[in-house]
Amino acid sequence: MKIHFLSARLTVASLALALLASCALSGFATSQRRVPFNEAEFAAYRGSGSGSVTGQLSVTSSDGVVHAGSAGQGPNSIHVTLLPVTAYTREMVEREIGDGENLGSSDPRFQKYARLTSTDANGNFAFRQIPAGEYFVSGLGEWTANGDFQYQWACERVRVGKGETVRIKLSHDLHHPGKPLLVIWALE
Repeated sequence: MKIHFLSARLTVASLALALLASCALSGFATSQRRVPFNEAEFAAYRGSGSGSVTGQLSVTSSDGVVHAGSAGQGPNSIHVTLLPVTAYTREMVEREIGDGENLGSSDPRFQKYARLTSTDANGNFAFRQIPAGEYFVSGLGEWTANGDFQYQWACERVRVGKGETVRIKLSHDLHHPGKPLLVIWALE
């Protein structure tokens, strides 16, 4: 696990979108992608379905304080992303988020398969009418400590059946990490 520091504050939305959509961030060297985009792998995720993923995003800072996702529009919104599990997205999660690499820009066709939503004031989120399949659900918690912005990623892999609602607790607790939580990386 690597920890990376950004010299300037990026909004949570732009940081989440940049990392999850694999857009290049200026000032960071880009790495070559190894897995080509294969639209056939995404075919089952086209359009809508009858499944849902609902949950709550929260992160626990090193001082033990739990920070839930917050409501609001604009730069203070906390975004949660839902990505189909494919070879292409596994590479993104493992290399870019997990290892902190900055992969080159994603294939433009990928954008239509990435779903994004915002949390409410308690960190609750919902993805509705999604096709059955496996997904990465990830979010970036944000809070301030001593006037500095702190960020922490949480990610979980879920399987959704036809007509099924999967409820998850998407969290990162530095004091009690473990299943079913998969912490990708923390920016603190």
